[in-house]
Amino acid sequence: MNKNSTNNNNQLEEIYAAPTVKSFFSYLGCIGIALIVMYYINGTVGILSAFALAIAFSFSIITTIIVKHFIVAEASLDKTLVTKGENFQCVIRLSKKILLPAPMIDIHISCSPQLTKETDVCRAAVAGNETNVIIIPITAKYSGLAEVTIDNIWISDYLGIFHMKLKSDILNKPMQTAVYPDIPDIPIQTDFLKAAVLYTQSEDEEEENNESSTEQSGLPGYEHREYIPGDPLKRINWKMSSKRDIYMVRLNEKISQSGQVFILDTPPVSENNITLSVRDIVIEGMLAIFTMLIREGRETTVFYAEKDNWQKSEINNIADIEALQEHLAKLTPCEMKDSVPPELLSMGKTPICFTASVPKEMQSILQIISQCPDILIVCGANSGLPSLTSEIWVLSNEFELKKQS
Repeated sequence: MNKNSTNNNNQLEEIYAAPTVKSFFSYLGCIGIALIVMYYINGTVGILSAFALAIAFSFSIITTIIVKHFIVAEASLDKTLVTKGENFQCVIRLSKKILLPAPMIDIHISCSPQLTKETDVCRAAVAGNETNVIIIPITAKYSGLAEVTIDNIWISDYLGIFHMKLKSDILNKPMQTAVYPDIPDIPIQTDFLKAAVLYTQSEDEEEENNESSTEQSGLPGYEHREYIPGDPLKRINWKMSSKRDIYMVRLNEKISQSGQVFILDTPPVSENNITLSVRDIVIEGMLAIFTMLIREGRETTVFYAEKDNWQKSEINNIADIEALQEHLAKLTPCEMKDSVPPELLSMGKTPICFTASVPKEMQSILQIISQCPDILIVCGANSGLPSLTSEIWVLSNEFELKKQS
């Protein structure tokens, strides 16, 4: 049982303790009234009233104790993969193999912060030897691996005086669903593309040197001209353009681009609306950037943490981005032993880091910077990260990238 479930159980016991005491004293009050009637008004009526109340109390308690052992609860989610904003259902089935009617049953449900629900408590009853199906609507709000848990099932006696916990195998067993991050369609981020190439040791510079050597040897080389609006951005030679302070495009038929290397930093921060929103913006912004790079003819490599291991994904086409989207839908942030993947360090390239860190929990991003001092960092606008390096780009809620001033 996790800490949240323990807190929920303690709160529930406190919630039900007060009504139980109040109802019990109300019942004693009814007995007192019956005794008053017996002594001062009509002895027969008073005795009959007190006797009826005692019989009702005993019948209520005994029957409830019997019935609760014949109630079986089952729970499941109708979807295990959903998109953000999508509605799905937690389906709870209450069945009873005895003809005695069951009193009211309260089902307490909790969700991880990625999800929202209309109610915390669902009330139901099972009349006879039948099954009652309860539907609890849930909405996916943030991406990642989310959980729905049945914390407690309480059954009250017929008089509503006592509340008893119902034992069930479904209690405190998380039901998981994966929430897909979106892949926004964003315009070309020319300034960021230029910075990305300059900071990831692209082969453009090497190719430019090779062009000169091939031309001198008599073999056909690459030709350049000034950029004209409408030219594909993938033909821009960023290294040459930065040196000449003017965009230059290549005239060759096929451009060989070295892949850029990215790392996704998703530390296990305290989950709330702010941190989850920042994480979503960073992840979705990264997927959008990958889509933009693929359309411009650039392949990428991304490292991300999953189940205490670094995973590597090669992004060569849109299908690879969709596969990565599915993996990130099941993301559970974890603390890594190596803050930077050893394989990434051995590649000899300066990576671009998309980080979901926030000011109060920056340990992972600081460790990444210590190993890669020249790294380019992309963070969410709502993260509030300070100027950790000279190259920090901020991703707005509309997925526009601007260099931090």
